[in-house]
Amino acid sequence: MRKKILKKLILIVATSTVAITAGVIESSSASAKTKTTAVSASKQQLIDVVLKPRSQKKLDQFVYQSVDPTAKNYRKFVTSGQFADKFGQPTKNVQKFRHYLNRYHLKTVVYRGNLVMAVKGSTKNIQKAFKVKLVNVSKNKTTYQKTTKKPTIPKSFAKSILAVMGLSTYTTVSKSSLTYKPASLYTRAAVGLSQTEVAKRYSPAKFIGHYGVSKLYDNGSTGRSKTIGIISFANYHPSDAYRFWNGMGIDVKSNRLSTYRTNGYRGTWDGYNETTTDIEQAGAVAPDSNIRAYIGKPNITGMVNSLAAATGQNTVDVLSLSWGQSEAQLAYEIKQGVTPAKYNQIMNLLFEQAAAQGISVFAASGDNGAYDGISGGSTALSVDTPANSPFVTAVGGTTLPRTYNVNKQTVQINKERAWASEFLYPQYKNQQFNGFEDWVQTFFAGGGGGFSRYNAVPKYQSGFSGVGTYDATRLWSFKNGKAKLLDKPVAVSGKAKGRNVPDLSANADPNTGYAIFITPKKDSSATGEWEVSGGTSVVAPQMAAASILMSNNTSGRLGFWNPQIYRFAAQTNSPFTVLDSRTNNTNLYYTGQPGKLYNQATGLGTVDFNKLDKLFNS
Repeated sequence: MRKKILKKLILIVATSTVAITAGVIESSSASAKTKTTAVSASKQQLIDVVLKPRSQKKLDQFVYQSVDPTAKNYRKFVTSGQFADKFGQPTKNVQKFRHYLNRYHLKTVVYRGNLVMAVKGSTKNIQKAFKVKLVNVSKNKTTYQKTTKKPTIPKSFAKSILAVMGLSTYTTVSKSSLTYKPASLYTRAAVGLSQTEVAKRYSPAKFIGHYGVSKLYDNGSTGRSKTIGIISFANYHPSDAYRFWNGMGIDVKSNRLSTYRTNGYRGTWDGYNETTTDIEQAGAVAPDSNIRAYIGKPNITGMVNSLAAATGQNTVDVLSLSWGQSEAQLAYEIKQGVTPAKYNQIMNLLFEQAAAQGISVFAASGDNGAYDGISGGSTALSVDTPANSPFVTAVGGTTLPRTYNVNKQTVQINKERAWASEFLYPQYKNQQFNGFEDWVQTFFAGGGGGFSRYNAVPKYQSGFSGVGTYDATRLWSFKNGKAKLLDKPVAVSGKAKGRNVPDLSANADPNTGYAIFITPKKDSSATGEWEVSGGTSVVAPQMAAASILMSNNTSGRLGFWNPQIYRFAAQTNSPFTVLDSRTNNTNLYYTGQPGKLYNQATGLGTVDFNKLDKLFNS
């Protein structure tokens, strides 16, 4: 976070002033009382020891060469076992450290690839092994666990270890600041619509037809023998998915779903609509594919372990991630000592393992436009993680043509454009809001995009038309914790550093969105309902499924997408439609860049998957 937003955020819309407290940011005044107590010696802990690769340089070279048609190892990917032998920490070093931990009665599991070791044991033994003291801190109605000092590792092992994670936790009065949240919770009941009407107006067939996916079916691609991995943090009802596919007229096999519970986590029902959406959309686009959900605890340890499990098992051909947090929130957590400073490096390392094994990874870019941290009280421009990783294909959002009635005036969206809601602001000004979250989801709905503060411009974006420059329309001013909607928007342009997000975009607006079928939490016997959903988290699994269809036409996996698609985008037969308009084409800040092939509102633009398939398989 560039600056702390630790007081009430005053929101000024038109001439009215509304005081709303950002729920996940607490005041940290010096007068606040702090109570510290020892963590129970018998409490069971789960931490991660993240191991260094043998040579980061050689790993980088292999990953880029694996998708370079001029290289000898083009699309000659490795297995997770081969990755461990070539790039992971040497097994002898891993075993020595496991033996050390075993002396303290700590149980260890090393995920295949030799990058992550999960460690379980009592507080007492964790403290002895890592020379730390774990305490519970209560402050400002918030209670969390932390360590009083950095862990100490014997010198003989220190050179092999990148970081130790999980010693600290943090929970605010609402939700954990470590909790990964769905990129999209934009759903509404399909009131008054029959199943037939829902299937006609909001079917995944809209994605399939609009972006050229239907022609892949004509070539016999249905995803048979391929597996889509879904990284998630909430449970789901398998019966909902089968009910959805049946209602959409999609014939699927009865045993296509499987679930891996990371570290034995039994799951939560908070955010279950996200898991449901991901599985239903992916399974609809690639009807003959298998789908494997990885459900872990909704924090950084759960994320890292689920990724390590998915890459280690190496059974999935693509991965889809629809959960994330803003870089602004991540910066805040790192500063508070809650999240390791090397967390971004850890995520990139795991995504590189996936790339080396040929697993394509897609991540939702977020649904608050250029202000990804706004729901946490940060008014700075920010992008989402893990979509910020250079080894992930970040998926942004668009909205499709539609006619709206705004204050009794007709507003016509004539062509596909970046997803944002600024043209509906005149209607929103007269609405009442049920708190901060409701206000954010109304005024700041849009496809995530911008510049990463943690990752530099990757090779495939360096020198590319539009990367590093931007055009934007400033709609808001932020000063002293106040957000004001400007009477007259201000056009700005300039240059910026960092990995540019997103890479691609597709329809994510809930107003032009997709159906899901969902049953109330926990009770699978209850009557489910049809809802209409939107958000970039709908697009990520759709893109992952389309990737599966294209890989069906090859002898194997497509691998790391980004170096390949930027190469295709520079060709005269580009499969992308660039949304480069400067007007009526914003993600609430960034716009198109006329004449350039890339912009931070929609990336390279939308995809014709039939054309992309031919380029991938040429």
